Amino acid sequence: MAQTPQFEGKQITDIQFEPAPAPLAPQDLDRLQRLKKGSPLHMSDVSTAIDGLFATGRFEDIQVDAEASGPDGVIIRFLTRQTSFVGHVGMSGKTAPPPNRGQLVNATQLNLGAPYHDPDLVAAQSNLKKMFEGEGLYEATIHPEVTRDPVTQAMNFTFAIKPGKRAKYTTPVIKGTPLLTDSTIMRVTAWRIPLIHWWRQVTQARTRTGMDGIQRKYQKQDRLTAKVQIDSLDYKPETRRVEPHLTLEAGPKVRVKAVEAKVSKGRLKKYVPIYDEGTVDRDLLVEGARNLRDYFQSQGYYDVSVDFREATPTPDERVIEYVIARGQRYKLVHVEIRGNKYFKADNLRERMFLEPSSIQLRHGRYSEAFRKRDEEAVSNLYRSNGFRDVKVTSAVENSYKGKDGQIGVTLNVEEGPQWFVDSLQLEGTSRLDANTLTSGLTSVKGQPFSDVNVASDRNTVLTAYFNNGFPAATFEYKSEPSGEPNHVNLVYTIVEGTQQFVRDVKITGMTNTKPRVVDRYIRLKPGDKLSPTEVTGAQKRLYELGIFAKIDTAIQNPDGDERFKYVLYDFEEAHRYTLNLGFGAEIAQFGGTTTNLNSPGGATGFSPRGSVDISRLNFLGIGHTVSLRSRVSDLEQRVSLEYLAPRFNNLEGQNITYSLLYDNTRDVRTFSSKRQEASVQVSRQLSKATTALFRFTYRRVSTSNVIIPSLLVPQLLQPVRLGLLSANLVEDRRDDPTDAHRGVYNTVDIGLASSIFGSQRNFARGLARNATYHRIGKKYVFARQTQFGVIVPYNPPSGVAAADSVPLPERFFGGGANTHRGFPYNQAGPRDIGTPAGPGGFFTQPTGFPLGGNALFFNTVEFRFPLIGSNIGGVLFHDAGNVFRSFSDVSFRSSQKNLQDFNYMVHAAGFGVRYKTPIGPVRVDLAYSINPPSYVGFKGTQLELLACDPNKPAVGVCVGTRQNISHFQFSFSIGQAF
Repeated sequence: MAQTPQFEGKQITDIQFEPAPAPLAPQDLDRLQRLKKGSPLHMSDVSTAIDGLFATGRFEDIQVDAEASGPDGVIIRFLTRQTSFVGHVGMSGKTAPPPNRGQLVNATQLNLGAPYHDPDLVAAQSNLKKMFEGEGLYEATIHPEVTRDPVTQAMNFTFAIKPGKRAKYTTPVIKGTPLLTDSTIMRVTAWRIPLIHWWRQVTQARTRTGMDGIQRKYQKQDRLTAKVQIDSLDYKPETRRVEPHLTLEAGPKVRVKAVEAKVSKGRLKKYVPIYDEGTVDRDLLVEGARNLRDYFQSQGYYDVSVDFREATPTPDERVIEYVIARGQRYKLVHVEIRGNKYFKADNLRERMFLEPSSIQLRHGRYSEAFRKRDEEAVSNLYRSNGFRDVKVTSAVENSYKGKDGQIGVTLNVEEGPQWFVDSLQLEGTSRLDANTLTSGLTSVKGQPFSDVNVASDRNTVLTAYFNNGFPAATFEYKSEPSGEPNHVNLVYTIVEGTQQFVRDVKITGMTNTKPRVVDRYIRLKPGDKLSPTEVTGAQKRLYELGIFAKIDTAIQNPDGDERFKYVLYDFEEAHRYTLNLGFGAEIAQFGGTTTNLNSPGGATGFSPRGSVDISRLNFLGIGHTVSLRSRVSDLEQRVSLEYLAPRFNNLEGQNITYSLLYDNTRDVRTFSSKRQEASVQVSRQLSKATTALFRFTYRRVSTSNVIIPSLLVPQLLQPVRLGLLSANLVEDRRDDPTDAHRGVYNTVDIGLASSIFGSQRNFARGLARNATYHRIGKKYVFARQTQFGVIVPYNPPSGVAAADSVPLPERFFGGGANTHRGFPYNQAGPRDIGTPAGPGGFFTQPTGFPLGGNALFFNTVEFRFPLIGSNIGGVLFHDAGNVFRSFSDVSFRSSQKNLQDFNYMVHAAGFGVRYKTPIGPVRVDLAYSINPPSYVGFKGTQLELLACDPNKPAVGVCVGTRQNISHFQFSFSIGQAF
């Protein structure tokens, strides 16, 4: 701007921006540039305005022009070149991973919301080209399409890609001293298919795996210092082949030995880090000696000394010997803590590694490193509670109570005085309420004073400021002695900085999803305080929908001096169709139906199973999901169609599901059940731990393959329609649902089948479960579970007893790995005892097959403990309970009155083994049933049973036989019993 005297002091009649409008929010524009319409023009104000506008980061260049307006006026014109920012980055065109679209987007290094310059696009294309070439796609073409959002100054990029055909490997060029044959190198790289010798396609993972294969081959030959390097991958376009150029230096064989003590090669590889690092130097060897010393000390050799020596017997060999003097073997039998007054000994032991000998640790757990670590852990605990001068030492007694080979460790605690806070003062809090901040702090009046508590307060204060839009807030503190000894006055000084607000929320990247779906989950609105917690919270809620593969969120122009900023969300939608295939098998005591009646108590069998699930995500672009699920096995054929609509009635945590189901099940030996049903369910998450479900089901149930003559009547065989209204409440406060160590798990399920809902049977149903988990010390868990259920029928059909009016598939069945391990699967409860027939008082032949009941009670207790190492645990358990004919028949007696009595408590005790896996513990349980039921069964076929005449004395095959459930039961499954 020409600084001529005629403009100085003249009245500003207008302020203009070219291009218009200015990219700043009106509030920021008014704050940053001091030139105002109607005010006199001063050249110093122009310089200040330019500096302020540059500080926003929204401008790359600013020039100011002045134009006379009338005799005494002037027009100020800002001629600007605005900064551009990175917006959406996407890919178009068909690609066959690798690389996938997410990897391609990351390779561009165009970060959402960051300033953009023209060279960035060139670099992005170069990075994409390198990624494609690394994956063997040397003929890939990349054409960027760039659009600009004039409102946000965002540059949106769509890279149109054509990957072309993938190249294949060819014979590598090898330099150096490999000491491996070419055929060996080809085999370990796996770049060529064995036998047929076809070269594989090039990918980064395959190239890396090939190099790792060469390195592993050298390691197997003990050449730990081998150098394996890929110099280049030369592409031959005429043959579409890639020629790897490798430099291989085998190096000498490195042999690591242990002398004077036996150590397996596997353990040496575990504790001596030269195997992992692929090099040999003194620091790694010293670390190996320290690791071996800790290992032997953990085995009871507390006086062990470990040293090493090196030798080079031949140019191609290097020998490293660890000299191990184990000394006497000890057992840590006693750990004592003295001098502790503030903390109980049990609280301190929870933080300690030292542990006396036990069944799991035969010699206890001790090492010098563990002892020092425990001293430090106890000291830190005391310091965090205000004992600034605490001293923790330990003493070792080698012959504890005069017994050679046994040691005791005493931890001595000199607590010293405890420091307290007399007063806390907050300075610099002008925008947030000081009382609200203080209520969440730890170091308040009367509380212990420690650096740990002050650090916690720092996080609390800064988090509160960040969540209220103060990203540059800082925290400092000082402490001063108060008038009382060991008491301090604290002063927290906060520099708040500039508060930031949401200018607007911008969404990019969606093609199929309707904007209103996303709008529901983003709570930030223009003018709100810019809270990073809320920004990422919306991202988390949107991920939970399951319809987005990737969600990037950012603050545009994060370093610019603006108070009002754009919040950006960029989406990559997930594939809309998913297909899951599953295969498995079960080996157990199955209850599948059969025409052979010899084993009413079940028989061991093998049942393969498979499943196919197809889901359509983001149906109609509104975040709904349609799923078709199927499962087929010898025991069950199931097909279901579900429609899930999340956020029902626009309430977070409330979902509605519509379902259609066909199910044909043969897991009870007495009959097969078939269900065709339609249902609607509303679920509502009441809290983090509690969920409520409300469901209405209308279904048709029927039975087939019924093999008991007394059941072969039209009233029990005919299909029954049921209308059932039910509610379910689930409270889950377990620390780990797959393997709980503490917490509570409660479920309550109540339902009503009534003619009001179109049901042909009337009954009320309730089932409740309560499970608790208690940790005992560090290792042990006591778990218990109680289940109680009851079905109350009413208004039964004419000619049918109330207890029998409940359809067979709707009754309670129990027994097996998850209810009562003293029974085979679904073998608890009432059984067929025959029915009166004929004037002579004979009975139709009893079969002993289970019939289910209208009440159940099961109680299980388990004591869980470590068994071998950290992955194998043991369980002692006791299961008690049964399925009963009706609620009035529930009995806690433990003896069976006669062969027709099944209404008593069956008890079983047993032992189980648990092996930890990523999907939960694999469990094997062996149970001994103390009082299993006996009953009258039938040795024959169904045709022979039907031929028996109930009005004649039973003879031959028609004579019932006494049978019983075996005392021993075995189960194998995944997951804890409860």
